[in-house]
Parts: sequence; C-alpha cells; structure tokens
Amino acid sequence: MKNLIEAAGTTQRQLSRDTSIAEVTINTWAAGRKIPRLDNAALVAGKLGVSLRTLAKSMHLDVAEVPCDYSLIELKAIAAELGIERVEDLPEDYQVLRRMRDRQN
Repeated sequence: MKNLIEAAGTTQRQLSRDTSIAEVTINTWAAGRKIPRLDNAALVAGKLGVSLRTLAKSMHLDVAEVPCDYSLIELKAIAAELGIERVEDLPEDYQVLRRMRDRQN
C-alpha cells in the first residue's frame, strides 16, 4: 500500500485528510498489520486511483479468484470484436461481455 500512496503522489497523512480516516488507521494498513473494511478500502482505492483488486494485492491478499477488471480500452476492443458499436448495446456487467467474447472464440 505504501507504494500505491507514493505512486499517487500523496502521503499517508494527506490520504488521511482526504478520506477522513484516522492517520493511525492508514499507517496500520500501510504497515500490513490490519486490512481496511470494504467501505474504507473503496474510499482509499478511489482516492489513490486504483481498483479494489490492486489495493488488495498491495496488501498481500490473495486475489487469484477475483475476476480482473478491464480498462476502458480493453472493453472497447472486446466490444469491437463482437461488433458492438453503441454504448447502449453493451451489457451492464463486463463479465457478460467477456463470456460473450469467449463463446464467440
């Protein structure tokens, strides 16, 4: 988590201020002594500009069974492979889009 904080160009103290989470709590997470609740993890991931999966990996949690998130560019490429041109025609869940592509291949 320390690397993600640095990569975001911030500090644990500033992250604390930005999220209204106690600095000592963020320090505990960064040191690997505890992990955040899901609501706090989502808040921190958003402030750091990373996915929850990336945040979990940074905390040495096993995310092998967690589906990968796709970037917008990857989703656009998958949609193009399927001949989907309009956003309105995309399924709501990216996993459905992936399964559609997998069935086609």
